[in-house]
Amino acid sequence: MPRVSIIIPTYNCARYVGRALDSVCAQTYKDYEILVVDDGSTDDTKDVVMQYGRRVTYLYQQNQGVSAARNHAIAKASGELLAYLDADDMWYPEKLERQVAFLDAHQECGMVHSEMSVINEQDEILHVRFYEETKRSVPQGYCLRQLLTRCHIQTLTVVERRSMFDRVGGFDERLPIAQDYLHWIMIAAEGQALGYLAEPLGKYRWRTGSLIGNTNRLVEDHARICDILLHEKPIAPRHGAECATILRVRSYQLQRGLAYHDRIYGRRESGKRRLVNLIKEWPGQFELYADLLKAYLPAGLFSKLQASKPRRSDQW
Repeated sequence: MPRVSIIIPTYNCARYVGRALDSVCAQTYKDYEILVVDDGSTDDTKDVVMQYGRRVTYLYQQNQGVSAARNHAIAKASGELLAYLDADDMWYPEKLERQVAFLDAHQECGMVHSEMSVINEQDEILHVRFYEETKRSVPQGYCLRQLLTRCHIQTLTVVERRSMFDRVGGFDERLPIAQDYLHWIMIAAEGQALGYLAEPLGKYRWRTGSLIGNTNRLVEDHARICDILLHEKPIAPRHGAECATILRVRSYQLQRGLAYHDRIYGRRESGKRRLVNLIKEWPGQFELYADLLKAYLPAGLFSKLQASKPRRSDQW
């Protein structure tokens, strides 16, 4: 029985999935199995994957999204560790060797992630050490409160204990983009430390048209996560009122931002509903009443009023 199960969901990614699989086959650590879940691709994905023969278990499902694809593969996996790789990303050769050794040495950690490089569609490196170069704060250790405010964890860098996955449950299939973020939070909420290796072990691909580039949907997912953690899977009873406060404030900020996006992109009724709901919860936030007034102004009028304001001498 292999020790590591490598989980690769793919959808119409025939152009890249071979490179992802090559990076797995080049690993210095060899005790693994590869499970590729084709989430209803209509391109040549299956033909590319089949070229790897018995080294890969190919699974097919009707298009249901990345969470369902990962959950499907994990249900078939046999390893005690789960390593995640999306079909358009790649790993450095020492990735599994470094992270398996780390988890063996740190039983308090339910998962481990790492620094990463960023590449473009031609495999050219844009950032060698993305988190370091962009000065991002990386969650590690017992970091639940930090993790509630931001998620600087990329899925392709994660190796998770299967026992932890079984404990917190699968990836939430209602979240099209940020399902991994919720999963990491649930691990931290179980009192588990998050391990981190400050060396780039994966290559994350920036490409046009990717789902993660849809900012509005990403913000909607994050707002939904706040709601889940406040009401459906509340973590405050175990971790204190401070966590609930963090989530409520973040939910407020996200929902207000979504209302703003609704207004500027012509989704006026949706924006009004968001603001009315926010006012019910936060009646003392007077900025919400101003936002609601703007939502009722004729399209374009508010921007004209703003443009007509006299400019101060210290404004550029």
